Amino acid sequence: MKISLRKLDVINKWLLVLMGFVIPLSTAATSVVMGLVLLFWLLDNISDRFRRWVSVLKTNPVAFMGLVVFFIHVTGILYTDAGKEKIVESLMDGVKFLFIALAMMYFKDKQYHSRLLFAFSLAMGITLVLSCLLWMDRLPGFIPVKGNPLDSYVFLNHIAQNLFMAYMAFLAAVRARDAGSKYGQRILWAGFSLLALVNVFFMVGGMTGHLVAGVLFLYFFLSWDRNKSLIAAGSVLLILVGFAWMNPSNSIFLRSQRMIEEIKAWEYGKKASSQSSSGLRLEFYTNTVKIIKENPVWGTGTGGFENAYKQLMEKTGMNPSDNPHNEYLMTTAQFGFAGLAALLGFFLAQWRSAGFLGSPGQTVAARGFVLAIVFAAMVSSPLQDNAEGWFFALMSAHLFAGSVFTRGPDFFL
Repeated sequence: MKISLRKLDVINKWLLVLMGFVIPLSTAATSVVMGLVLLFWLLDNISDRFRRWVSVLKTNPVAFMGLVVFFIHVTGILYTDAGKEKIVESLMDGVKFLFIALAMMYFKDKQYHSRLLFAFSLAMGITLVLSCLLWMDRLPGFIPVKGNPLDSYVFLNHIAQNLFMAYMAFLAAVRARDAGSKYGQRILWAGFSLLALVNVFFMVGGMTGHLVAGVLFLYFFLSWDRNKSLIAAGSVLLILVGFAWMNPSNSIFLRSQRMIEEIKAWEYGKKASSQSSSGLRLEFYTNTVKIIKENPVWGTGTGGFENAYKQLMEKTGMNPSDNPHNEYLMTTAQFGFAGLAALLGFFLAQWRSAGFLGSPGQTVAARGFVLAIVFAAMVSSPLQDNAEGWFFALMSAHLFAGSVFTRGPDFFL
């Protein structure tokens, strides 16, 4: 029996590694792998009735705060007026926070950390090559892609791809910095990082990725030795400016110009054009604030946003929406400021936990991940979307599995 349990444990570790590979490539494959993870996790834990899982929840601050956020979603069921479909959909967003502790059990084995990073890096490397070929209009016709040469996303939508690629560029830069005297590895990771950064800024039109990449590399250089960071930052900036000068019709310039025009055209209190991405977001933001004012403490309940927004739109005739494209507004609208406090507490637990990891490189990688999600959540809903949401849950488990409550009551101070 012990041998079979050991095999189940190994199977789940490899499934989580596989999950790191398929998340950037296929939503359907991610769902299949997730189902297998859940199945083998249940089988693996029959003998001890979730003892290891409970142990993680008791000792790991990130896992514990994830449980708090999950319970906020469960509590919201008690007072929502949403239909079953929306309740289940919103509850699944909470399940992603619960999954973090589940996966942490398997990432206690450090050798699977490097395997997961390799799997994710391989998937992003494939995406990067195909995206560059698509941008150059040299991609073979038999390879199905979703984008085009003007917006070169491949497997997922441009928001998801650019978010993942921005973090991959940052992660590769951290790996290059930590390579030390291994110059071959340093050159390889630095080249990967630079090409990924060019892809984010100039080949794919996801503004979320543009924002995240800018924030991450600002943090990267600020976290480094001053003299080295100035030289590296100057070199990267020179390359990016040179690339932009040679390719004036690039995605970030075109998208930024369009965004400015859309913001100028938007009028408060009036219906935005359905073709105006920025105008719609501003409309959703301002209307969601009105919903929050009506339910400031506990919100509308689990899955209750769509009904509340629909009722508000019946009075104004504006565009309908089931998502304000801002994670903080969505959380506050559904769970009030109590829910927002829980979400921010979760991010704070991640940030603080990163300071107690094994090496400076691990700390920088983990805090960079937190910054990526925190800033992406300002202009999109990464925790609700399938690919971004499971990426968030998996990487949270991977990066913070080694953190424990080491500071007592002052951990959050």
